[in-house]
Amino acid sequence: MKRRLPAWIGVDRFFRTLLPAAAILLAGILALFGFLVYTVAHPAAIPEPVNPSYYLLPSLEIVFSSSDRPNIPGWWIPGLRGAPGIVLSPGYGMSRSDTLSLAAVLHGSGFNLLIYEQRGVGTSPRKPSTLGLYETDDLLQAIQFLKSRPESNRARLGIWGVDVGAFAALRASASVPEAQVIAVDGAFESPYDFLDLRISEDFGLNYPILKFGCRQVFGLLHLGAASALNAQLPLQALSNRVILFIEGENRRGLGLLTSALYKKIQPQKELISFKTSRIHMMSGEDLKSYDRQVANFFSVYLQQ
Repeated sequence: MKRRLPAWIGVDRFFRTLLPAAAILLAGILALFGFLVYTVAHPAAIPEPVNPSYYLLPSLEIVFSSSDRPNIPGWWIPGLRGAPGIVLSPGYGMSRSDTLSLAAVLHGSGFNLLIYEQRGVGTSPRKPSTLGLYETDDLLQAIQFLKSRPESNRARLGIWGVDVGAFAALRASASVPEAQVIAVDGAFESPYDFLDLRISEDFGLNYPILKFGCRQVFGLLHLGAASALNAQLPLQALSNRVILFIEGENRRGLGLLTSALYKKIQPQKELISFKTSRIHMMSGEDLKSYDRQVANFFSVYLQQ
């Protein structure tokens, strides 16, 4: 007669077989989340094919530092003495060169300009993108540099930003009363929103459980800034600013986030749509129309 094994032995064998398989599966899932977040945070290196001299702009190569990012490269483009200054904050995957056509039109109106290199881009990026989280501190330091220049009017300044630069512009300007006029192209409310969007657009993955897992990994990577990561945009603090919201047909997902944010905010504001919002290497009539309308916005409201 075959001896019957105690029940606990069968349970023990079951878990010895199951647990390693479950651990391998869990490790694979975590590795997938980590791979997606790492890839989003490290976009491809972007060269700078032109510099301000290509547009006949006077310029000075400068560097400034933020709390965790020394030697942030920038271009200082002086305008008329005493004129307002504008910080140009490029977006995800954009180089400083991608802002120069707009800089040329703004400079023609006399504005002083500062263009700086965004995290995660450049020919050899030293810091990964944090999708707006630490980019806010970078922008605050850029504003301090702008205010330190004797050519620029310290009492009035503007900010133009794209996606991560737009998020940083809204968050940073809330604590800078002099930042009265702001143009945001592809704005969103949280770095998590932009992470979700990048996973959908870059990998074609639109599964809630996948996005949830990537959010957890991103949060763990930036645990030291958890309070800032989970904080809402200070919309009330922006109620006395003039804000231009820009959405583009070429970036529908980001456009939806922008229009949703536009409806929530209550200052003097405008919303305009383009066939093409700002991206890396724009050209043609779409670019000219974009630059003309954004420059006109700053001329109307910042030079008052």
